[in-house]
Amino acid sequence: MHRPHVLILGAGFAGLGAAEKLKKAAVDVTLIDKNNYHTFQPLLYQVATNLLDVDIVGSPIRDAVLKQDNLAFHQASISRIDLRNRIAVCAEMEPLSYDYLVIALGAKVNFFGVKGASEYAFPLYTLADATRLKKQILTRFEIADKDPSQIDNGALNFVIVGGGPTGVEISGALASFINHDLINDYPDLAVDRSRIILVDGGTELLRMFKDNSQVYTKNKLEEIGVEVMLGQRVNEITSASVIFQTGEQIKTHTLIWAGGLQASPLVENLGVELAAGNRLPVGPDLLLLGHPNVYVAGDIAMITDGKTAESLPQLGSVAIQAGHHVGESIARQEKGKSVKPFKYRDKGTMATIAKGAAVLQMPHGPTLTGEAAWLSWGAVHLALLGGGGNRASALVKYGFTLFSGKRSSRIIVDEDAE
Repeated sequence: MHRPHVLILGAGFAGLGAAEKLKKAAVDVTLIDKNNYHTFQPLLYQVATNLLDVDIVGSPIRDAVLKQDNLAFHQASISRIDLRNRIAVCAEMEPLSYDYLVIALGAKVNFFGVKGASEYAFPLYTLADATRLKKQILTRFEIADKDPSQIDNGALNFVIVGGGPTGVEISGALASFINHDLINDYPDLAVDRSRIILVDGGTELLRMFKDNSQVYTKNKLEEIGVEVMLGQRVNEITSASVIFQTGEQIKTHTLIWAGGLQASPLVENLGVELAAGNRLPVGPDLLLLGHPNVYVAGDIAMITDGKTAESLPQLGSVAIQAGHHVGESIARQEKGKSVKPFKYRDKGTMATIAKGAAVLQMPHGPTLTGEAAWLSWGAVHLALLGGGGNRASALVKYGFTLFSGKRSSRIIVDEDAE
């Protein structure tokens, strides 16, 4: 008998979530991703700042789907989606037909047309981004160690653009890394002259949080040495500086971009009117508007909260729940049942700042700051981290760092070296 074929594009939180809920369904599932690993994006900044290794934050996709008999995974790049003929075209294999399509291709960094950003900024959205940024940070100190005059040229100035959770977390982690590790690694270098500058065009950090958490975050960052510049917008980025719309200029070799996302460029040729950020508009059931067999989930989807009528943020928690809903919906359809609308369950939002400092905002309830929020953040992220081995490795790494005060991964690997 013919079994319906479900094609899932993307093995992020949404794609894996959909696949998981189809484990017992009478369907055949094909999962496609350009990488052979799943990235736990909330901890990318810890790879960039040498706290966690790549094999902790990245986990093999085949491990995640190993015991799912109705699923086949292929590492391939999607080059085109043909909704009319129900096929997805890959660069490395024959086109794949489908009965149901799940588009969970994620997003890419949005530079908002800032001149020089695509050439010189360091985004932090993929595992490759994190390893590239890690190398950049370490090599700046090596350069300054050999030639201290490079400090005056901005070698040890690190500018972070974007005051959301990613910007706050990388700022705090970088301050901790420099103040507790690199200052000891380079005893003859004026490491105390390094600057970490967090820039945002708005008037506050962490806009989705309440006022008390925003104030706490700013104060805590400044306490650990981060300079917070609000109401500043970037006009141009060069290899050695950032220029603001006010004309002010800061010398830097490293500008970290945490300023926003836009959907995968594949959506531009679907013949569908796109929402803000090139995201695909979906109905309450997460079906692509006008396409009853195509679901969209994750950062690529513009999902509207049924309760608030506001678009949901591009967060891992949204992607996981949306992926689960999509998988359950396809399973229901195959049983002849109707599809239910997606209901997002807000379990709270959190961001970590430094050791013992974090903010946590519960839905419709109180906020937590300080050590209690930090411990909660750690427990949640360890629980969500894919694979028991990854959780154990992360726990060992955290424990080593907390007790020794040292990050063990401070090495530079030159892939071009013989």
